[in-house]
Amino acid sequence: MIPNMKLSEAKERSIEPGGYVLRILDTEIDMKYNRLRLKVDIVEGPNQGYYTNLDERFNFWGLYANLSLDQADAWKFANAVGALRESNADFKWEDDAENDERKMLNMYVGAVLQRAHYRGNDGTEKTKLQVHHLVPVGDIRGGNYRTPDDSYKDGLGPVSQPAGVVDTTANQMPQGFVEAADDTPF
Repeated sequence: MIPNMKLSEAKERSIEPGGYVLRILDTEIDMKYNRLRLKVDIVEGPNQGYYTNLDERFNFWGLYANLSLDQADAWKFANAVGALRESNADFKWEDDAENDERKMLNMYVGAVLQRAHYRGNDGTEKTKLQVHHLVPVGDIRGGNYRTPDDSYKDGLGPVSQPAGVVDTTANQMPQGFVEAADDTPF
């Protein structure tokens, strides 16, 4: 439970990036960004109910899993559905059928959370925790995930690497992801 404090203080005490078991509390198709937006909260460990408590105290929900509905990101959506299938024996999703996103309500899924740095409307650098990708609950419980480095948007970023250093990890997909089969000739 978050003690009596201001929202800015609550954010300073926010949880750390890493793996968490989540429950899907609500679903919404967001046509503006062509995505399925999953409202989620932590259901295990010392941070259980963190976002529900944040919402009750400050009327602010701080964590969503956003799944792109763009064809180019179909492999990401398929990985998320696979994580849901593996985490919930009663979850049914037919790959070749029209499905109702409400089937995802109250389902459990693992998530790897990442810290994101961005520029706020007031021009200052801000940070938030975001869902990097979804994985089976068993992967979280077993420690079978890698916490990604912070992400930087809006021209923000860490000190650049010295000349001649090549970051070979930049194009690696998170563990458990499968590449999309497509007709790209390269």
